[in-house]
Amino acid sequence: MVSGLKYLRKSVKSVSSVCFFSENTNIAVWQITENEEFFWSFLKLHTEDESRIKSIKLQQVRLQKLACRAALAKLLGNNEIYITYSETGQPQFKGYHISFSHTNNSVAVALANIPVGIDIEELSPRILRLYSRFMSKEEMNACDLNNVQEIYYYWCAKEAMYKWFADKNLDFIEDLQVFKNENKGVVCKKHILQLSSVLIDNKLIVVCSLNQF
Repeated sequence: MVSGLKYLRKSVKSVSSVCFFSENTNIAVWQITENEEFFWSFLKLHTEDESRIKSIKLQQVRLQKLACRAALAKLLGNNEIYITYSETGQPQFKGYHISFSHTNNSVAVALANIPVGIDIEELSPRILRLYSRFMSKEEMNACDLNNVQEIYYYWCAKEAMYKWFADKNLDFIEDLQVFKNENKGVVCKKHILQLSSVLIDNKLIVVCSLNQF
């Protein structure tokens, strides 16, 4: 399933990736098969960012952080990556808007010239026990609550919208509304966002932005 995004599957050496293209946004998905040594030799990071990643205790999290930067480097065609973070914890890269997401051994990165949010999730039946925590009654009435992929669409959309708005005080039920049939999301009842999605290898990716993809 692809909604609103064009994509191209690529394989470069040991790197398996999928790149998506739209007028305002480029997206890369990196399947992590490499070790940390590969990423440290491939990337040129700012000292502060490198120290931040090396201080992380869990190896999987370090790999996810590094893979996000490698995916961004792939989109930029430049392995010199200088990431900073906003006061609300959003990754920043000078001259662009970016968004990072990860699930298990996959990461997704959005690079845009307008504000953007992205989320990637590996589909699992466990979502069937959790939807009431993030979906409104109206959304549940509009959704097939036995359909794992459909429920994940709402979760991914809201995660992407949350990153786009960059406010930790957002309530997923009250402040984030998803209209799946219209590929539209609304933040705080006033910001209307376009939603685009793709399903690849049992992983759902949703991207949001003010402009259409």
